[in-house]
Amino acid sequence: MDGSGGEWLSTPVPTCCLENVTMENSSMGQIYEVMLQSTNISKRSPQFVGVELLQSFKPLIIPCYALVVLVGVFGNYLLLYVICHTKKMHNVTNFFIGNLAFSDMLMCATCVPFTLAYAFNPRGWVFGRFMCYLVFLIQPVTVYVSVFTLTAIGVDRYYATVHPLKKRISVLACTYLLSGIWILSCGLVAPAVAHTYHVEFKDEGFTICEEFWMGQEKERLAYAYSTLFITYVLPLSALCISYLCISVKLRNCVVPGHRTQSQAEAQRARKRKTFRLVSLVVAAFGICWLPISVFNVLRDIDIDLIDKRYFLLIQLLCHLCGMSSSCCNPFLYAWLHDRFRAELRKMFTCHRRIGIGIPANNCATASVVL
Repeated sequence: MDGSGGEWLSTPVPTCCLENVTMENSSMGQIYEVMLQSTNISKRSPQFVGVELLQSFKPLIIPCYALVVLVGVFGNYLLLYVICHTKKMHNVTNFFIGNLAFSDMLMCATCVPFTLAYAFNPRGWVFGRFMCYLVFLIQPVTVYVSVFTLTAIGVDRYYATVHPLKKRISVLACTYLLSGIWILSCGLVAPAVAHTYHVEFKDEGFTICEEFWMGQEKERLAYAYSTLFITYVLPLSALCISYLCISVKLRNCVVPGHRTQSQAEAQRARKRKTFRLVSLVVAAFGICWLPISVFNVLRDIDIDLIDKRYFLLIQLLCHLCGMSSSCCNPFLYAWLHDRFRAELRKMFTCHRRIGIGIPANNCATASVVL
């Protein structure tokens, strides 16, 4: 799907087709059905050549998306499982990470299957009008929740490292903040959903689910650029500043007392490891979401800047790059942490022991703060 604030795949509709579009209000007065009675669409037009090119890459694209779904869902599920089943991990930092894992799982479940089906099905959107609006709502919401949660984690780590003596936010305040993130994400998506239409090309036998800002080009561009700023530029800046301050703090940190050479070397190794980790966090966020952000800007400035033959293919590859962030997050925020790996290892060891008849109370649970 395409969207002014979105990362979604679109089926390009020839401009001439929109001249014959008629709209009818539904009984609810909120959902619109756009019917096209008769339009002659050339199967050799550049738009449809782009569809044929996309189909030729199907054997390569589908396995890549399947890998993203497998790693993203399984990795984030394990992360959620450990957090939920370890009481000593029920703290503010891990609640943020759990919310990130949940949104990434939901992102994989909604963005990937529907995007692929929409891209490669010759009949376009085949899931009906209700699913058109529902999926168009859920897809960007999960992306925005993921982005804002990453920002919250960066700020939380900044205060924990740079201002360790300051009082951390309570679990109740964390709950309010996470609720606010979901509400804000839904609010940002509302304008796009309000301009979403289920468009049926009856004679041609295909249907699309798209945004149409008819006669509101300035409003569409304002929404597109403001959403880009709020969901990419601002979070990336916040992450860069937070982790830069963390790196400076760690570099200038001096442990009091006399240290042996081995202790000094161990401290330098920890600093290097932390610096590499925070660098990876910022780089992963910036790189994963940069292609789709640049693509959307170019499309909004002038859609002719992108060759129509490669439009769908480029858009799908950019979308795949964005979705790959759901695979990176579990590794960056959990798997690279020794304590998390140790806790996960203990849990699996515990389950194996229970399976062979060893009492469960022999399985100790460690305190883990990611």
